[in-house]
Amino acid sequence: MSRIDTVARSTIRMAVPTALWLSGALALCAALAIRTPYLFSIRCWALAAVLCAGALGVALASWWLRKNRRPLGWLLLALCAAGPVVALTMEGRFLLQKQRVLANREAMARDIGRHLMIGYGTLADVEPLAANGLIGGIFVTRSNIAARSAEGLRADIARLQTLRREAGLPPLAIAADQEGGIVSRLSPPLTALPPIGTLADHPADQRRAAALAYGAIHGEELAALGVTVNFAPVVDLRTDNPTHSLDFGSQIARRAISDNPATVTEVALAYGEALRQAGVTPTLKHFPGLGGVVEDTHIIGATLHTPTDALERRDWRPFREILGRLDAWLMVGHATLATVDPLAPASLSRRVVGGLLRADWGYQGIIVTDDMTMGAVFNGGLCRGAVAALNAGVDILLVSYDWEQTFPALDCLIDAGRDGRLDSAALAQSRRRLDAIRLGAMKAALP
Repeated sequence: MSRIDTVARSTIRMAVPTALWLSGALALCAALAIRTPYLFSIRCWALAAVLCAGALGVALASWWLRKNRRPLGWLLLALCAAGPVVALTMEGRFLLQKQRVLANREAMARDIGRHLMIGYGTLADVEPLAANGLIGGIFVTRSNIAARSAEGLRADIARLQTLRREAGLPPLAIAADQEGGIVSRLSPPLTALPPIGTLADHPADQRRAAALAYGAIHGEELAALGVTVNFAPVVDLRTDNPTHSLDFGSQIARRAISDNPATVTEVALAYGEALRQAGVTPTLKHFPGLGGVVEDTHIIGATLHTPTDALERRDWRPFREILGRLDAWLMVGHATLATVDPLAPASLSRRVVGGLLRADWGYQGIIVTDDMTMGAVFNGGLCRGAVAALNAGVDILLVSYDWEQTFPALDCLIDAGRDGRLDSAALAQSRRRLDAIRLGAMKAALP
């Protein structure tokens, strides 16, 4: 046998186990992440790929082991088998949590479920949760209206509200994310408007009228669908901070109205007033202000280091002035406010929500979190985050992008309620706030 043949055979003998080690490790990593939001859009394909890769890897590892009879071969075989085993375990755990939630008829489950607002895939996904009182609202977005008419989404919303009425439950809060510009989740078929920041360029004497007209378009179109809450306007200040290379989702510079607090207040207030006139509740976002951070909380944590007195003078002026003059919700984001609570995202912080917003500012309206499946919170544990947010004084947990996380989140919260890990005083205060808005919704729904 020639030297070339010997080298070739040796290379092949090394290449096979090396490829199996790498593919086995990759499959195991994918299996561990199979139920994270990062794989949500390809979850079914990822699961199939892990199972197929695992089966092929086990077959090849078994063949290689028979040929070589080396101790490491058994480790290689175990690694190739680990991916499918872990993936099926994760999937089984999820299905068990889902089954427990859907089968739960406890009053406590309904009491906790009213704090959840969720996205959904198809109507069948969300009907049992809505009919059994296990959620308090839904979030409608592009995937719910893609390749459909507005009438189709309107019919879905009406169907869910009928289920609630037949079950003797209050109407669901129906939320959308229709800011204008790059965040116009329901356009088309709804009107695609330019960024709301373009209104800041109008002459001062025309700015309010332009914002009222802009808001009227959103309000009337959303109300016609059955939407009751809009996650707009953005009142973060535009800043000159450099854009982070991993900022794929926040992009506040493209969504903010202005770098001038007075201009932001004028435009956002008029916009919110127009929404209210149409019967849609506005939501100011994203407290404590994402304009001052460069990281994208969709992916990683972010910290706002600006001193509190500076924030009060500039960044928080639109929040405080508008909340004092307009019936609006407040969305708390996942940036950490270092000067108030450096150990937790604002959305999970008792010092921020219960202390700064509730006690110091006196705000007793509805506080909703940004999406709990965003990396800044999810990476620290969805269960821990959900419990912390409710204990902090948040009223509504948004679970929108990876809506299937509703089941582990609710399963965890029910367990926390049984174990006494939920703050009863905070929940009682939140219950009063939710009762007030839902009583208003039921009155509005009367003929």
